[in-house]
Amino acid sequence: MKVFVNILAIIVLIATIVAGKIYWDSNTSAAPASQEKSTSDSSESKAVSGGSWESYTSNLPDSIVDKLAQASETGEPMNLMIVGSQAMSKDENSWPMLLKAELDKTYGSSLIDVTVYEYEGMNTLEFVRGNTYEDIVKADPDVLLFEPFLLNDNGVVGIKNTLDNLSVIMSHITKEVDGVVTILQPSQPIYNATNYPKEAKELELFSKENGYEYVDHWGSWPDYTSEEILEYLSEDQRTLTDKGHKAWSEALINYFVAS
Repeated sequence: MKVFVNILAIIVLIATIVAGKIYWDSNTSAAPASQEKSTSDSSESKAVSGGSWESYTSNLPDSIVDKLAQASETGEPMNLMIVGSQAMSKDENSWPMLLKAELDKTYGSSLIDVTVYEYEGMNTLEFVRGNTYEDIVKADPDVLLFEPFLLNDNGVVGIKNTLDNLSVIMSHITKEVDGVVTILQPSQPIYNATNYPKEAKELELFSKENGYEYVDHWGSWPDYTSEEILEYLSEDQRTLTDKGHKAWSEALINYFVAS
């Protein structure tokens, strides 16, 4: 009987040791997976819901701030569409790309998605006749940053017709793109122009009268009556040098990213 009790005790001991080993192995193998998930979730939370973007929006209208807040809440980035003439491009040192780089740095691509549409040599009349505004409608932007070919129209279309064409363009866009916020801006300044600066003022007045945002980036450039501005423009003044792109981008960065 004593032998039987000892054998039973040994069996119980072995069973206890084996059960403990199995439990230990199960817990240690599960621990890294649990830790990895926690680290991943923490990293995603910081990237998506940091909240610090709000401190950079003091120069923005409430309509754009609201769209940023919605993007932050939903995880769907605000679509900023940049449209304009040959004065912009997708080159790394162009003003749209300089602006995009700063927006990515400040807000992150998860908050603002930037697309660029360049229409080389086009004027507002061609934009209307070709129904090219449909490109904007199809892109369905939340915010439209539009340089409406003011310089290409100069001396060809005339400012009255430019604004009439712009009215047609915007009527199609606002009708089809629900809640779009439009920011208008002039083309680049050119040296010693006479009528062109007046046309830029007409564009600004048009923006205010029709409830559009307006960014006057000319303040970041040298005086257009000064020869210094030639360093910012190509020989035909239709495109920009690196200095010109930098000047234009600085005004827009100040608008979108208040320091």
